[in-house]
Amino acid sequence: MGLRERGVELLQHIKGWSRKLDKNRRPLDGSTVITAEFDPHATGQSEEARLRTLGTFGGVFTPSFLTIIGVIMYLRFGWIVGNAGLYGTLAIVFLANTITFITALSVSSIGSNERMETGGAYFMINRVLGFLPGGAVGIPLYLSQALSIALYIIGFSESLANVVPAWDIRIIALVTLGFLSLLALIGAAFMVRIQYIILSLIILSFVSIAAGFRPVFSNLEPSYLEGVSFWGVFAVFFPAVTGILSGVSMSGDLKNPGKSIPRGTLAAVAVGFIVYLLVPVMLAFSVARDDLFASSSLVAASRWPLLVTLGVFGATLSSAIGVLLAAPRTMQALGSDGALPRIFGSGVGKTREPILGLSVSVLIALGAIVMGNLNAVAEVLTMFFLTTYGVLNLAAGMEKLVGNPSFRPSISIPWWISFMGAAGCFGVMFLINTPATLVALALVVLVFFLLSIRARNLDPGSPGIWEGFWTGLFFTVSRKLAKTRSRSGKNWRPLIQIFAAEIASHAEIISLAALFTRHSGALAIYAVRDPASPQSRDEMQHELDSFNETLHHRNIFTTMVETRNLFDGILISSQSAAFAGGAYNTVMLGFPSGTKQDRDYAGLLMGLSSLDKNILLFKRGTISWHFSSDPVIVWWGGQEQNVRLMLFLAHLVQRNSAQHKRIRLGTIVSSEEDMPAAEARLASTLQELRMQGEIFIVPNPEKRQLCDVIEENSRESSLVLLGMAKPREETLGSYLPGLRTIAGDLQNLLFVLSNIPEQEYE
Repeated sequence: MGLRERGVELLQHIKGWSRKLDKNRRPLDGSTVITAEFDPHATGQSEEARLRTLGTFGGVFTPSFLTIIGVIMYLRFGWIVGNAGLYGTLAIVFLANTITFITALSVSSIGSNERMETGGAYFMINRVLGFLPGGAVGIPLYLSQALSIALYIIGFSESLANVVPAWDIRIIALVTLGFLSLLALIGAAFMVRIQYIILSLIILSFVSIAAGFRPVFSNLEPSYLEGVSFWGVFAVFFPAVTGILSGVSMSGDLKNPGKSIPRGTLAAVAVGFIVYLLVPVMLAFSVARDDLFASSSLVAASRWPLLVTLGVFGATLSSAIGVLLAAPRTMQALGSDGALPRIFGSGVGKTREPILGLSVSVLIALGAIVMGNLNAVAEVLTMFFLTTYGVLNLAAGMEKLVGNPSFRPSISIPWWISFMGAAGCFGVMFLINTPATLVALALVVLVFFLLSIRARNLDPGSPGIWEGFWTGLFFTVSRKLAKTRSRSGKNWRPLIQIFAAEIASHAEIISLAALFTRHSGALAIYAVRDPASPQSRDEMQHELDSFNETLHHRNIFTTMVETRNLFDGILISSQSAAFAGGAYNTVMLGFPSGTKQDRDYAGLLMGLSSLDKNILLFKRGTISWHFSSDPVIVWWGGQEQNVRLMLFLAHLVQRNSAQHKRIRLGTIVSSEEDMPAAEARLASTLQELRMQGEIFIVPNPEKRQLCDVIEENSRESSLVLLGMAKPREETLGSYLPGLRTIAGDLQNLLFVLSNIPEQEYE
């Protein structure tokens, strides 16, 4: 059921509930309780909901088992035993069924956790991994199912033509397709009854095989034909055990898919495994080595050959019926989710039979039959099925690995077992046919790319496991960083917070901070809102998000802070915010132009400094610094911590800016005699930090005001960085006036206060 249908169902349910609530509403007083009338006949389903009619045996076990017991057992098992011998054949059976059993466990795990709707394997992958991976696997899976209809029908036609050589194979195939299509129009329940008849024929063929057992020969050891190897024989056998999804594809028609899918799938795998253990034993002891290589070896070894021949007919027809039921339902699910046009998601009647999907599937099969032999694409189709099995294993393993609390399946298996199943599926693909594997994977990637374009205009529904995966990964990385975080400085990065009561007025500050953090840090922008503000929270958030989009910076995070006191809100938020196991290390604020709140502002700076936050105060100019190629000037005032952080920030501006900006490191000395020592000191700092920059020393023997000297020597600059001292309680009243005196008329000035030990700037 798609998102729209679910919404309609929920809306109708709510409307019905509210109408009953209205009937029972009474005036509120001390003794009256508002209640809703309970309807014991209510089902919680809308009138348009699919009527589910199938149980475990008919809906899951029978189609899965009949697809597993197919033509390979009847026509190729003798060849397998003839080459690999009994021991090798049993090894192949164990290995192949191990992969299938793990896949069945993964399918059972997902099926017992999800609220299964139409689509089977596609539905599972879509709901676990998301829209794009689900569609990328689901569309090729559907095409494989549709083409497999023709593949199995041609197989039946060839078997029948061997019995009646005068009949044309293509005519038989077309008649068979038409007949099965008419049966499919009646509905899934009727098709399942047809499969019961086929199951009876196959059981009778097993009786004939068992009755013909005569332990005369001993074909235990391998005797490979020229050019045949163990893995070559394995490749021939493995498709025989890949029918487990036929029952899963009926998920939308099952009364209780959460129970039926695990029980029916695992039972089909178990019974199929027993059959594949017993049949090679019978062949190895009943048929001579040379006779094993004939496709009729199993027929000849049975007590009543006609029953085995009927079993061959039944095996091909049952496989055709299985995919004839599965393909339209996969298309229906793809249409419901928007991976295919929505019209394909429609259904007819209370059981929502996918008539349109059936029609398209029959047309595809018809075209394939008219074209003739499908051998050229048969192995590519097998690759698509195996890709689906591998991805299902990955999905189940990832659900378990990320520890999502919502993943609570009735059948729970360790993640590494599912991953082993995935590795087995993909490994077998390359063993069977490497070129076909590459073609199948290339088509999956192509569909993924095309869907990613289409998904821009779609609501993809469930975000899938990736949201949980990235969340789990974030937790893991955060814990790792928290344990290993050192103060060596080798991996210090600017993690900056900006607090803005007005987004537009902070545009220059945010742009500079974004330049600092691009490629090497993170920026958190907090929109600080007074609850009494006329601007709503949603309006402010929209303004913040819109501005964020203009920055084209992937490491920016935005949030809202509501507070009646701006300074208290900033101080509290700066402490509570954390990033990957550690706190943000820098707070960047605008330089206050007014003087009314100087003492409170200085108190905020003192509080931030006491929290070991680096503090950046930006005084913007009338001309933007962005497009200037003038140098970045760093003034050293004697504090080593400040100059190291200032040079680090200047380096980030130089590296990340579109304009090449030179770095100039300067200081002021009281006399010319002090210039060589100062120059050596600055050169040593640059060398220690491994940075390139120009050094200049400004003598000030006249004892001129520092602000005048700095302003005079900073005129040709795009950005000026100055250090500032830590505010103290006794200097709160004079702190900001002192900074204004130093700033003078300087434009695009950044005051820097470092609270990080100097070794962290290595």
